[in-house]
Amino acid sequence: MAAFLTAALSLWFERIAYVWYPMLAVVTVMEDGDDLSLQAARVRVFGTITGGLVTFLVHTVLSGWQGVLVSLLLMLPLLRWLGWQSAAGTATLVSLMFLMIPSHVALNWDYVFNRTLDTAVGCVIAILVGLLFWPRRGVDRLMRLELGLRNGYLAQLERQRDWLEGRGERPLPLPPARLSHDLVAMEQLVAEERRGPHGRRLQGQRWPQRLQLWGAVQHHWVQWERLLAGLPDRLRPEPSPGGEDGDGGGSSDPLAAALACMGALLQGGSLPPPALDPRPWQTLAQIRSLPLLPLLALAQELHPLMASLRTLSLVTRC
Repeated sequence: MAAFLTAALSLWFERIAYVWYPMLAVVTVMEDGDDLSLQAARVRVFGTITGGLVTFLVHTVLSGWQGVLVSLLLMLPLLRWLGWQSAAGTATLVSLMFLMIPSHVALNWDYVFNRTLDTAVGCVIAILVGLLFWPRRGVDRLMRLELGLRNGYLAQLERQRDWLEGRGERPLPLPPARLSHDLVAMEQLVAEERRGPHGRRLQGQRWPQRLQLWGAVQHHWVQWERLLAGLPDRLRPEPSPGGEDGDGGGSSDPLAAALACMGALLQGGSLPPPALDPRPWQTLAQIRSLPLLPLLALAQELHPLMASLRTLSLVTRC
């Protein structure tokens, strides 16, 4: 589409004498995202300007391959000094293309200026087509990935709560591979977007810190579910004939309270950190005839998991 539009406009306007320049620009600049197209367009225009000017100045004295060699020897340090190292390929290509000019008289200022405008036409068309058909929207995708990760944890907490209250079977642990896949995709998006125009926005929203916290949450979550899998299938005692639950049920149950607290933190709430008090867990072990050491290990792993979730909630709201 972009190449077709460039060719049509180049043939329509008589001012574009060489269709090759805008066509080469649109093919080089066209990327799978608007941010990448803007970067490629900047590199293409800077390379054309630098290559054209240096080659013009050199060809007033030298011509042929000797002129190209001297042009490259002057061009590469100049690009490095200006911070345009990524435009070295385009500048070199322009210098080689100017070899087709038989005399240095034809390679004047007007020629360099017109070829730069021809290149800019191809760059503008590539950017417009990229914005119209292939908008990148990397930040929006990053937000969707984080929302999907958050909803996955919340759904697992709901299944664990149903199992704890006797309304369902024990849920299978979340696959670490799936959690890692979403986290790696988020890290790649952040790395790509930080090099583009959205880098300042990502820094303001503290995405590097959020990724580190999501990694800590994943690590402690996997350990939490591994310890949780070591408990018996039936945690809540059967109701007594009078219809009352055991003393471990209700709000005094530290396991149910932990699930409710994690759900609130995942939804953006801010709760005080739980006290490292082993007595509720000892009571739970006595009432339900559970081994005490696995419960204490579960409570110990719960503390860094809750701390990571709480910090993530605070950073997200900033």
